[in-house]
Amino acid sequence: METWQLRQSGSGYEISSVREVPSLSLRISACVRIEKSDGMRGLLKWCEGGDLVHAVATYRCDPSNQGKPDNALYRFRRPGSPAQSFSAAEMHFFPLMRIFAGQLLTGLAAAGGRGEILVPWIQDPGQRDKLFMPDVSSRRLDYLGHESVESPVGSSVGESVGVSSEQVERYRYSGGQYENGSEYLLHDSLLREYRWVQGEKEWRVQLQDFSGQWPGAEIWGYA
Repeated sequence: METWQLRQSGSGYEISSVREVPSLSLRISACVRIEKSDGMRGLLKWCEGGDLVHAVATYRCDPSNQGKPDNALYRFRRPGSPAQSFSAAEMHFFPLMRIFAGQLLTGLAAAGGRGEILVPWIQDPGQRDKLFMPDVSSRRLDYLGHESVESPVGSSVGESVGVSSEQVERYRYSGGQYENGSEYLLHDSLLREYRWVQGEKEWRVQLQDFSGQWPGAEIWGYA
């Protein structure tokens, strides 16, 4: 499960998100601050057994030019190793959590639908020597149109009190681990749902318990 929060901070916004895996006593957290005048600053942590930190990564970039960061630096540190730096100029950065899908897809769209994506490596928790290493791949984004969908309205997860209709934009995101492509539905640059096929199974993930006010596409700096 992933939980997230959005806070307005000065002239920008701060988004924090946490992914919990109780069976592994694992918690991955991401905190990103976004300002049009100062670009993006991010901090990621991999914690096990409570607050024991096993890997840390930071990211910073200046304001983007048509969705592409002109000057970006990614740094990561794993257990028993010194911090390493990686130039992420002209790359799109995805801070692992689903709440940042809108930032990634909106940036790709602004850059023409193609680009290099940097994702911190977390594919196998057992390979600690590779945690948060920069994983770069070429991705493609295709706009499939907009449509009206129904979404549940409720005060908390599982307590639906009605249904509302909203306009969403559908995209196909392909490349890297998504060789067959996956489909994302965004509402005002906020991820509402995505689907992908793995083997003979089709997976579907939806945002739940959405409340409060969302600032729209302007939060990502590409509006």
